[in-house]
Amino acid sequence: MGSATIGGVPRPLRRFLAPLTDGLTYRRFVHLLLGAVILLPYLGLAALITATVTNGGLDTFGAVLVLVPAGVIAFGVALVPGVRALEITAARALLGATVPEPDPATADSWPARRRAAGWLLLNAAAGAVTALVTLTVVPTTIGFVFAPWLVLEPFPTGGRAWWLPPVGVALPVLLLHAGSAAGAALARLAPRVLGPSPTERMAVELAEAHAAEHALAERNRLARELHDSVGHALTITTLQAGAAARVLDTDPAFVAKALDAIAEAGRSALADLDHVLGLLRGGDDGDGVRDPQPDLDDLDALVDGARSAGVPVDLHRDGATDAVPRAVSREAYRIVQEGLTNALRHAGPVPVAVRVAVRDDAVELELTNPLGGAGPARTGGGRGLAGMRERVMVLRGELSAGAAGDRWRVAARLPLTPDATDAGMMSR
Repeated sequence: MGSATIGGVPRPLRRFLAPLTDGLTYRRFVHLLLGAVILLPYLGLAALITATVTNGGLDTFGAVLVLVPAGVIAFGVALVPGVRALEITAARALLGATVPEPDPATADSWPARRRAAGWLLLNAAAGAVTALVTLTVVPTTIGFVFAPWLVLEPFPTGGRAWWLPPVGVALPVLLLHAGSAAGAALARLAPRVLGPSPTERMAVELAEAHAAEHALAERNRLARELHDSVGHALTITTLQAGAAARVLDTDPAFVAKALDAIAEAGRSALADLDHVLGLLRGGDDGDGVRDPQPDLDDLDALVDGARSAGVPVDLHRDGATDAVPRAVSREAYRIVQEGLTNALRHAGPVPVAVRVAVRDDAVELELTNPLGGAGPARTGGGRGLAGMRERVMVLRGELSAGAAGDRWRVAARLPLTPDATDAGMMSR
């Protein structure tokens, strides 16, 4: 018995009266009546033209001259840009519909406008029916409530009309139920008509895929920046600290020089780290200016840092590096930096030969060093060679790395064509 009542009110009666307390019911009813409001100007225009023609005010030719422009204007209003946006707002606020945001690029396209016009026509039809039923129910309810005291043909009066007041009270509730059901049907239909079309959904999904691809490429680029710059600094620092520890008591001058090199490597690593963090925060350092990134013009400082770690580096240049586009020059610098880091990490302080040749159409890089006691540089577990390949691939260049006899050789060719330069700029 307890499950059949809620708060002492029978469950069927409570469900019957529920629309009276649900705000969504009234909002949906207002949305239906708005369709009737939209229809009124069209009905007024049609009535005016009909009355004019019927009373002889216009002949057939004159009626055509009036009807055709009027029809074009009346239909054209539904195709005005922005109508769809208003319909979406109304459907969300009044119907409680969940309408996804359409693609801005196609929100006012002609297919979208035609769908908006169809939705407007559907609302006008639903509004006409709702208004007609409402105008019938309201006076009928009033008449039924007062039927026992009024003569209401063909219904009885007096005591025989005892059943008319309850029916009169039930009619508005039934009307609200019908309006709520019609509004719910429109709410389910709105996303299909007003929401993104299959073409728009495909465009949104494609844009999201491009955004995800761009984000992944950006994360990979930042990972390369951190690996190459900070990894190089840590390698230099580790070697310098180890060498200084071995001669701490016998060669104070070398220890002081090693500590200076460690401090310089730390400052360089912090600068690169600040740059990467600035990119993660949005690309600015607060004043809208990025710190310039090292390029081939900074090779001397890079080589001096490696030499300070006890690595004999032979740097040979061929051609003017200042003529190399910035995007290519930055990536070339990072490749040389990673090559030196790999040599230090895997072969130790062995002699490294670095050759940089600027041709008319490409920059050619070559780094060679003895394999050392550790044997060939390992190809697994690190990101050095993978980072090099990613940088070269972005610039549509070529890379080869591997043992050549008793030496390890890294060779890269970075084209200077506009396509490669543009690809490098897009990766920044």
